[in-house]
Amino acid sequence: MIIDVHTHLGSVRSYSPVLKGVITVSKDDLKEYMNAVGVDYVVLLSTPELRPDIGENIYDAWKVLDACRGEHNLIPFCSINPTVEDALETVERLYEEGARGFGEHKVRLRVDHPSSKAIYELCGRLGMPVLLHIDRGHNMDIHAFIEVAKTHSNTVFIAHGPGWWREISANPPPDVDYPKGPVKPGGLVEKTLKELPNVYADISATSGLNALSRDLGYSRRFLRECRDKILYGTDFPCICDYGDQYGPNRRHLKLLRKLELEEEVYEAIIHRNAERILKL
Repeated sequence: MIIDVHTHLGSVRSYSPVLKGVITVSKDDLKEYMNAVGVDYVVLLSTPELRPDIGENIYDAWKVLDACRGEHNLIPFCSINPTVEDALETVERLYEEGARGFGEHKVRLRVDHPSSKAIYELCGRLGMPVLLHIDRGHNMDIHAFIEVAKTHSNTVFIAHGPGWWREISANPPPDVDYPKGPVKPGGLVEKTLKELPNVYADISATSGLNALSRDLGYSRRFLRECRDKILYGTDFPCICDYGDQYGPNRRHLKLLRKLELEEEVYEAIIHRNAERILKL
């Protein structure tokens, strides 16, 4: 079984130097990816920050729910800007309508903004995992995230993004989203995953792929030791630097196989951990 915990529908702009323009995918395109690669379930994410000015139009929470109706293998997550009026009531309605988690939480706020913390608290009460994107412009400050995760210990957090994965190495260079070279042990990613039982990480997009590709020896040990906290994801339909598409390009799956992990470690990452969190 394979569970992809990070997918979207709609339109995204390619930032690859070899592919220009906007890529638009439908539910049928998502299913074609699943069938081609052998993915059994996907988590379908919305995002509260739409960018029509640059051609990005990720499905909003209600459209995600509509897309998942009658589809047993499409698992809907919802996300809204936590600062809007009636945000908490809206999340509760989305939950009642079938949302299984909250995400992708990607807003231009600090991760410990009071409005976001209210969402985390509600999700903890409802049993909704929170998939959270961290970078220099969204949910800033990994140190604040760690404190948030400690305070909201009843909430399951799935961390993702360059602001998270750059911290796989201790003392990463400042202002570098995708550091290269050997990983220095003692990074915040490994420390947080081992110390906080409610924090998980998905390996999707360039951020996860870069982090696990830069030092294969370290990555092999890291994934073995954190096997119960890592989730397979792609960020479909995003385009990677090579010009192909995450998900159909199988880059994340190929990397996991290249690491020659024990089968139980591989199985935990590609489906067992997600099954547990999503109660499948």
